[in-house]
This record gives sequence, C-alpha cells and structure tokens, in this order.
Amino acid sequence: MSNTVLKTVTKVDIQEARDVAEQEYMARPEHHGVDFAGEFDEFGNLPRKFFRGPLIEFSVNGVEAVVDLIIEKQSQGWKRSTTPIGNAASNVYIVHLIKPDVLIQADLKEEFREAEEALRARAEKSNEAIILDQVAKRKAQVIREREAAAKLADEQLEAQLEAEVRAALKGGK
Repeated sequence: MSNTVLKTVTKVDIQEARDVAEQEYMARPEHHGVDFAGEFDEFGNLPRKFFRGPLIEFSVNGVEAVVDLIIEKQSQGWKRSTTPIGNAASNVYIVHLIKPDVLIQADLKEEFREAEEALRARAEKSNEAIILDQVAKRKAQVIREREAAAKLADEQLEAQLEAEVRAALKGGK
C-alpha cells in the first residue's frame, strides 16, 4: 500500500480560514451578488449569493431624511463610513453606514462557521480524491498481478500439454 496520509483539518487551518473570512467580510459591503467561487449550473450561470459585510447602503429622500437617518442610526451604535453621501436622483441620497459592533460580531460568527464548513468540505473532497487514486493504483497493481499469474499458468499449461502431446505421439510410433 501507500504511505499517503489523508488531509486533516487542524486548528491552524481553521484559524487561517477564519482570518481570511474576517478579512473578506471587513472589505465588502453587504449585498446580493454572483458567487465567482461557485460552480456553474447547467445553463452556464454562476450561483447567486448573499454576501455579508459591515457596510450597509441606505437610500433616503431629501436632505432632512439623511440627517434623521444618521442621527437615528448613530444612536443605535452605527458609525459613519468614509464613503461619501451620493446623490442618486434629484432628491434621492445614498448613505453608507457601518453596522454596530454587536451585529458585526454576529455576522462574523456566521462567516466563521461557513468558512470552517467550506474548509472541511475541501478537505473531504481532497481525501476522496486521494482514496479514489489509491483504489485505482491498487486495482491496476492487482490486475497486473492477475495477468502475470494468468500468463504463468498459461505457460505452464502449454508446457504440460506439449509434454503430454509429445509423449503420446512419441509413444505411438
């Protein structure tokens, strides 16, 4: 057999996955989008996914609504972002705010759980590939051994039959 070792998920692997998940979370706004890491469906489309992020976009009508929104959200623990307030239409303003720390921590727990599940799924997929490879190699080895044994048995049978035929024909003279 082989001395190939299956992949195990270690605490270091989990921590690395958590670090990457946190870094990705902190760098993106919350939105629905295309999951470029996903697999194509039968129509060639990538799956849609909800991406969590600390930055939330609000649309409000009028300057007074912008001020009211900021005052209300700051009283709830939200923070202003560095993204400037945009004017989407004649009287519609786009305001970006950062979630309160409590909501960010709740989102991060979910992100960590998903990252760990994905890590374990990748390890399991890798292990399955290793197992299938080892099975294929072992099967090929067994087939080679059987073919060699069959060839040897065939040669022995041919030699035995040749000896019997020679003896029968030489004895019949």
